[in-house]
Amino acid sequence: MTERIERELWLGATTEAVWEAVTSDGWLAEHVSFDLRPGGDAHFDSGGRIRSGWIEDVSAPERLSFWWAVGDEPASRVELRIEAHEDGTRLRIVETRPLEVLDLVGLPLPGPGGVTYGPALVAA
Repeated sequence: MTERIERELWLGATTEAVWEAVTSDGWLAEHVSFDLRPGGDAHFDSGGRIRSGWIEDVSAPERLSFWWAVGDEPASRVELRIEAHEDGTRLRIVETRPLEVLDLVGLPLPGPGGVTYGPALVAA
């Protein structure tokens, strides 16, 4: 079974202002640090609870997807979609944890210090 949380917010702001808010300190965590490129590092600190992960995809100011986890807990994937509308901006947030029945295989991930291998999901 996939664990999935999905939220949609309507905001009276531009897509650029929403992008700035979600990629800065305060919204996703008290302190955030992103290397906003595919394979870049992502760190989140809220009250001493540290999540770390990597950027899967980025297309500013419309889309950001990343993986994050606390310590050895299973990672989850977060996708933020920002869409302009006549009356404001829609922010759609989807966080999913992959199915346990999927096989995990090594996937080359670019990052600081060279390529590392992370999970890729392949149907069992």
